[in-house]
Amino acid sequence: MVSGGETSGYGILTVKENLWMFTQFYGVPSEVAKRRIDEMLTSFGLADKKNSTLRTISTGQRQKMNVVRGFVTDPDLIFLDEPTLGLDVNASFIIRDYIRRWVKDQVGKTVLLTTHYMLEADELCDRVAIIDRGRILACDTPTNLKRSISRNSTFSLVTTPFPQVNAVGQLPGVKGLEVKEQPDRLEINFVLEDESVIADIISFITARKGKVLSLAKSQPTLEDVFIGLVGRGLG
Repeated sequence: MVSGGETSGYGILTVKENLWMFTQFYGVPSEVAKRRIDEMLTSFGLADKKNSTLRTISTGQRQKMNVVRGFVTDPDLIFLDEPTLGLDVNASFIIRDYIRRWVKDQVGKTVLLTTHYMLEADELCDRVAIIDRGRILACDTPTNLKRSISRNSTFSLVTTPFPQVNAVGQLPGVKGLEVKEQPDRLEINFVLEDESVIADIISFITARKGKVLSLAKSQPTLEDVFIGLVGRGLG
């Protein structure tokens, strides 16, 4: 198990000595332990800190060492409790990238991750459970959870100015329309019952001498799912 913000290990020992100690708790053979420790310290950018005592390294480096400590014993099941809590962007990226690759490359291994970072859950997890006050409100793949709250398609369209822009909202299949006008462009946000209506909208615009500059589809997020199920944000 690896938790965010923990201080596993002994401050008077070096990074490598702490990792060695934990491999011996789990009975990892000596040569295997040494090889894994060196490989993982390099992967996590800690090779130059292997002989530094734990109390002298930064919070991010200590947490990366904690993650190495969790994986260096080659567990079948590992619990990660907010492993990137309070870390900077670089340290968080290195930890998430390793977890992602480990899950992809291993067979018959499981990671159970708890996190308040919905992007992290979306990026790393095959299945996500939304929990509120001890109750599981939903459990499914990230794709299916997001699909469950989005029956219609939301788009954002940027065009050059053209007349009768609000008439776009009266086209068949358009459920909602929001227009933001700027001197040299229009931002048109709309909800569609059927994505094939996009062709009619573009034809409507070009017939009025408007030019499409960009088109983007807005995707729901796991945070949207959480708010939809719980009725409040994550704060």
